[in-house]
Amino acid sequence: MAGADGASRTRWEHRVLAVLAYPANLALAGVAAFLLTVPIVTWLPAWVAAGRALHRWLTEGDDRVFTTTLREFAATWRRTVPAGLVATVVAAMFVVNLIFLGSRDTPVAFLLAMAMLPVGVAGLVVAVMLPVAAAGRPEAAMREWLTDAVTLAVTRPLASVVLVVLVVAFGLTCVLLPTIIPFFGLSVPVWLGLAAAGVGRGREAG
Repeated sequence: MAGADGASRTRWEHRVLAVLAYPANLALAGVAAFLLTVPIVTWLPAWVAAGRALHRWLTEGDDRVFTTTLREFAATWRRTVPAGLVATVVAAMFVVNLIFLGSRDTPVAFLLAMAMLPVGVAGLVVAVMLPVAAAGRPEAAMREWLTDAVTLAVTRPLASVVLVVLVVAFGLTCVLLPTIIPFFGLSVPVWLGLAAAGVGRGREAG
């Protein structure tokens, strides 16, 4: 009886530790990625590095997500910095154009703004799926990762819709609670992308 109680208590403790590992590892990966985004234009390389670190944690049980994020950044920045520069410019232009159109009280401006939203949503899904693709094929080139990210988004339409809703909701949460950004601002969207792609404990994206 005592042995059974001890085994039951041990299983309960393991379950609690497994649950606590999620916020702890997300925060550690988020802090590492946040530090790497200080130059601003390195947000995409940091995003990819955090995704690869979280992928290793979810599939291999590697809890060293902070140092793994730093190592993955060193291993991938040459492939991702040029794309990060382009993505930063495109995102800035998109936001500026959307703000400009939103400030114009005309039907044409409204229609153009509405036409831009699907483009923004598609870009958001691909950006969130990019770390998943980079983790799935670690040695591939950036162009191949982008192709894989688009494929993941297209082949999982329902998951992509849910992903957009969750990422946008999390973004609004960050606006209301900006203090969580250094800890979860980058890691939570990446983790949501991994979950949408079917990556989890002991299983790969299918």
